[in-house]
Amino acid sequence: MANDNQSTGHFWSRFAWTVGVLSAVLGIYVFVNDEIRGRLFPDQNAATRADVKEQLQLSEERIAMIVQASITSAMAGADARGENVSADQQDNYEAALTSLLASEDPTLTDARFLAVSGQAEAAAEKLVTTAETSGASEAIPAQGRADLLRNAGDILVPSDPAKALAAYQKALELDPDNPVLQTRVKKLKAETAEKNAVKAIPGAKFELSGLQFEFLGCENPDAPKCVLSVMNTTPDTVKFWIGSSSAINEQGRWLDDKGRNIVASSHYTWDIPSLEASQIEVTYNRPANIFQLVRFELHVNTVEFNKEFRDIAIRGGRQVDVRAMRPVDPDHPEYAYEVDNVAVHFLGCANPDAPICRFDLMNTGTSDRKISTYGGLAFNSQSLQRKAAQSVLSLSGKSEGELPPGIVTSWDVTFRSPAEFFQAFWPELNVEYEAYPKAFTNLNLGDAEPPAIKTARRDQAYQPGGLLTLSGLEFVFLGCANPDNPTCTFDVHNTTDATVQFRLDRATATDDAGTEKRAASRVIEMTGDQDADIPAGVTTSFEVAFRSAMPRISELVVPVAIGDDRHDIQYADIALQAN
Repeated sequence: MANDNQSTGHFWSRFAWTVGVLSAVLGIYVFVNDEIRGRLFPDQNAATRADVKEQLQLSEERIAMIVQASITSAMAGADARGENVSADQQDNYEAALTSLLASEDPTLTDARFLAVSGQAEAAAEKLVTTAETSGASEAIPAQGRADLLRNAGDILVPSDPAKALAAYQKALELDPDNPVLQTRVKKLKAETAEKNAVKAIPGAKFELSGLQFEFLGCENPDAPKCVLSVMNTTPDTVKFWIGSSSAINEQGRWLDDKGRNIVASSHYTWDIPSLEASQIEVTYNRPANIFQLVRFELHVNTVEFNKEFRDIAIRGGRQVDVRAMRPVDPDHPEYAYEVDNVAVHFLGCANPDAPICRFDLMNTGTSDRKISTYGGLAFNSQSLQRKAAQSVLSLSGKSEGELPPGIVTSWDVTFRSPAEFFQAFWPELNVEYEAYPKAFTNLNLGDAEPPAIKTARRDQAYQPGGLLTLSGLEFVFLGCANPDNPTCTFDVHNTTDATVQFRLDRATATDDAGTEKRAASRVIEMTGDQDADIPAGVTTSFEVAFRSAMPRISELVVPVAIGDDRHDIQYADIALQAN
């Protein structure tokens, strides 16, 4: 009985809450609709602008009530049409509608009227109109219009996915590098695409050593299954088995088979009697709408055959675009190049908090190419060398993979250390185990102005003779400091147009008593080591340090190697500066 009372109390509590929400929304709906009619037919409505402003000063509680009622209505409409709205899309809807209702921007007043009155779809369409008309008058900056269009799309997804996609695409035109918009467009485009039409498969029928095969196509995009028929036309029993099979989906990702079964034997092998026939079923481990390529490994007696098919539309899947090469920055046509029958498009670097550099690759040859990407190096604005944390091909989800002819894959190189600017970026690309080094320079990773770049401190050079040039490297001697543990500092600038190998050997210092002392440490700032490959035009610093106290160094000798050349940098009678 107690449980019944609790259930009854809970029911009436929920009922009262629902009535409250509906009453509030209905009251607002009546008022705001009157106001909208008043705008269109001013003689029929006496409400003043002050009345409207007071009504639209919504509390957080009222906003939450309106949003919840709108979500409930939108989801019910989607369910009635048999459309699925994901949890993420519901969250986006809630955030966009809440943002609109909480806004005090006077240009959004009409859209807020509609949203408050329970007409979320009309409010979203008003946001689209506002963004378009503001674009013509430049009343709202491009970024602001893109935000309005994204919010409009988020609100329209449950009721009209096609309109939502159009809003997202307009937003993406204004903000083409926005990854959130790119994802929204990609997902919704796939969800709203037409279903695949059944098409004849060229070369579907083929014969191998007396066995007649026919490729019957693939079905079930969530867990693809491909089917072949096989028949033994010979008078003898034939040993047959199907080996590993693989496919590439529309995203350019290899799919491995997770199951191979011959119906007649319930196994992947079958001794096929004369004139017997059966079906072969191969299932795969990832979703796909289209197989850009399918490869079957078929064994007849002791002979292995490999059969390949292209552009197979999966029954039940969507008509989506396959991955294509994205264009390079038109200001940098040199970002598009080709190595060993692999076309490469460098798409730039972004995301200062955790930098990522992107490429697209396409095999332009006639046979598979083995691609290996072992990472890369970058040099930030202060010339500090950073090693890539990850280098991944979308083809395999790993750093290497087989790239078949005509297939496009993306290649992402990511770094852990923040950077706003790369003075140089060296990706590490190998094709068929051959390295193809490439350098990209002066890459701004964010929207802000580039930071100050490390330069040689020539105005602080030790005198006399603090400036010198050796084998294309300019050295600036900045003096020595700290008599208790002397440290001598240099800047070094690569004046050439190529990378220069630089090594710092152990320095020696002679004190006033004529005793020679060897440096306890030597460090190049760029790498934190004794060696560095200094990119063209880049400046770094290095230090040599001693443990023995010396108020004055009568002679300093710093041996360095620049490529194959060796030099001794020498200074005499150096007074040490106190820290």
